[in-house]
Amino acid sequence: MAETTEFDLVRMEYGGHPVLFVYGEIDVMTAPRLHGALAELVAEAPSSLLVDLANVSFVDSTGLGTLVVAHRHLEERGGTLRLVSVPGNVLQVLDVTGLTSRFHIFPDMESAQGGSEQA
Repeated sequence: MAETTEFDLVRMEYGGHPVLFVYGEIDVMTAPRLHGALAELVAEAPSSLLVDLANVSFVDSTGLGTLVVAHRHLEERGGTLRLVSVPGNVLQVLDVTGLTSRFHIFPDMESAQGGSEQA
């Protein structure tokens, strides 16, 4: 029997920007749900979309692909995808895959709202 992955998404607003809080593991089982939520938000064409990953415990290649697609689609509409509060293990995956240079990564919501990226 397949193991169930705990996963949840919560949409909110912060400083006039849409925020998607992601909880749990982003993998082949949960990525379609994340993709759907991101696609809905990207379709609204916000200037910035914040994705809070503070409570993400794991991300696989499917999850990374989902974030890359959302990033690309939002850029095509003139917006930016901002990853917020990225845990060390997820940041390491982004770094190893070369995606830290592609994504806008912020240590907290306040920085993401103002545009001050993590060093």
